[in-house]
Amino acid sequence: MSPHSIVIALATIATAVAGGWLTQSGMKWYRTIRVPSWTPAGRTIGAVWTVLYAMAAISAMLAFANGGGARPAMLAALFAVNALLNVAWCFLFFMQRQIGSAALESALLALSIVMLIVNVYPLSLLAALLLAPYLVWVLFATGLTYAIFRLNA
Repeated sequence: MSPHSIVIALATIATAVAGGWLTQSGMKWYRTIRVPSWTPAGRTIGAVWTVLYAMAAISAMLAFANGGGARPAMLAALFAVNALLNVAWCFLFFMQRQIGSAALESALLALSIVMLIVNVYPLSLLAALLLAPYLVWVLFATGLTYAIFRLNA
């Protein structure tokens, strides 16, 4: 396993753990708010995120296996910003209970995924394709977060 792969795996685990901890910390409050009938079950959400984190990690590993492009530091920064935005949504939604801010932040997270896809595509088509479900899920989550905001405003 390459040093890049180890760093990517550790960063992915750290992101998942941080997001999971923030989410669990806010579950008591979450159970008191109104959510749309089309909100997925918690188990489904957890399973989807597990798969998406794995796919994003593999995408990053493929991109860096191809040298990370002309600017590997920039690509690493894009992945890092994406991870921070991912955790920030959990913080805003579950810890700060700022549902509207979380919806806006989720849109930024989606934009960061688009930027990742654009930047990894020249390095690996598969790496770009592995990020597509992540983008779709985050766009869905953005709509869901906005719907929750509207129900609880």
